[in-house]
Amino acid sequence: MRLWVTTSPDDFASEFDDIEQMFSRGLTRLILSKRGRGGASCASESDYERWLMALPMECRDRIWVRGTPDLAERLDVRGCVAEAGSLLGEVPESWKRVNCVALCRDLEQLEKLPEWVAGALVGPVFQPQSVFEPVKSLGLDVVSGALGAISASKIPQVVVFGGIDHETLDEIKKLPVQGVSVLGGIWNYADPVNAFIKLSRAM
Repeated sequence: MRLWVTTSPDDFASEFDDIEQMFSRGLTRLILSKRGRGGASCASESDYERWLMALPMECRDRIWVRGTPDLAERLDVRGCVAEAGSLLGEVPESWKRVNCVALCRDLEQLEKLPEWVAGALVGPVFQPQSVFEPVKSLGLDVVSGALGAISASKIPQVVVFGGIDHETLDEIKKLPVQGVSVLGGIWNYADPVNAFIKLSRAM
């Protein structure tokens, strides 16, 4: 099972040092997802480019950006995490050459994903630690039942997210998934690098 880390939605002073330490300690999958300026829900392409410039170029091969396959190609990162709905139906052929992970907040979307999609990010399984207001979570039993009914050959890589940290990881390990994605389970701690190390060892 692989550990994915999603960036903190807001920048902070030691962020790049923390991320470089995580990369040096074995992190291979980072999801770049940032809030935009002036209350925008998502950062702009130029914001992402500036953010990426603060890391060594070789790190880009371990980064999936939250956005379209076109954005991932322009930023020269490993792939993208895109809303599942945007990947259904007719899409540009160029998109199929990009390592796309579909964000599925609905299990019906999971079943409809085309075979060219590299994987699915499914959740939230539990109440996310990174939000202040309650959100609808899928629940462990529902996710387990849905994944059990879907052929592994159709979706080669399923990654779950939402409320995952070292305390809930044992429950997540019961699921037939290839990875977990963590946000609050890393960045909510005073020492994010130590939280990453602790979670990595528990995997």
